Amino acid sequence: MQVTQQSYNSGLELPGAVKTAGRELGEVVMRYAAVAMLLLSGAGVGSAQRDVPVPSTCTPQVNAGLARLIAENPRRNVDNVMACGIATQKTRVQRGGPHGSHHVTTIAAPLPNGQTGNVQIVTNDDLDGPVVAQLNDPVIAYGQGYISHGLWAAGIHDTHCSTHPGADNGWVVVAGVKTPKSCPK
Repeated sequence: MQVTQQSYNSGLELPGAVKTAGRELGEVVMRYAAVAMLLLSGAGVGSAQRDVPVPSTCTPQVNAGLARLIAENPRRNVDNVMACGIATQKTRVQRGGPHGSHHVTTIAAPLPNGQTGNVQIVTNDDLDGPVVAQLNDPVIAYGQGYISHGLWAAGIHDTHCSTHPGADNGWVVVAGVKTPKSCPK
């Protein structure tokens, strides 16, 4: 027997509460179906590794996400944060450690509130290769932001091709030279 809208409606009349519950259940099922289709299409978590363009200039607005990070003072690292500024000294090297050697560059980052924040840009030698800035080099970095302590308000690391879900491909530009030049698709 084929059930049509007319034959269904001409049957038993359901109480209002049952109709509402059925409609809500149908909406929930549709939401789950939409999420499943999104994940199966590749538009979900696995495709978050996009390439973010490098801004043409360093402005306080470029550092708006960085300023939010500093103001919110999260306990966890935050993916997809950009920072730009001028190197306040030559890059220094941190040798060894569980994740290999790193190069650390301190920049003075202009913030939207008119202040300047010291920010450390950390590159991983194994994933980025050595990235070295000289005093007064312009630096722009994109990666995972974190709250630092001591001389720095915050830091940016994971400035390399994405290694975890939810993170875009990171990069660092020192004096106009971008590292990495590109990431695999």
